[in-house]
Amino acid sequence: MTETTAKKTTTKRPARRPDPATAVLAEVKAARKAYSGQSMPVAGGHNPLKGREHHEREANRWMAADTARKFDGVPGWDSAVLAQAYRTLAECEPEHVRAGLIRLAALAVSAVESLDREAP
Repeated sequence: MTETTAKKTTTKRPARRPDPATAVLAEVKAARKAYSGQSMPVAGGHNPLKGREHHEREANRWMAADTARKFDGVPGWDSAVLAQAYRTLAECEPEHVRAGLIRLAALAVSAVESLDREAP
């Protein structure tokens, strides 16, 4: 008796689409070189506490604007980014500032991706 081997046909999976964030982060990495080597506090100026108080007020104002826009169905990256930026700059604890900066960077990357999707 002879055996016949069934020929398996394999379907080639489509190529993985690159993550859009990869390209954006490469641009960020290149742009970051302009700031490398600079050492400065997050809260600068002659009176950082007063600055934080200002940032807290602005954070509340932009968070209210962001919430109202979302409620009305007309959100925008501007209010989301500014609310996060001011909230981050109002923080006192370094770990909270760091976490806020990470969230701010994520918002910025998301906004760039949104622009790229809308581009003609």
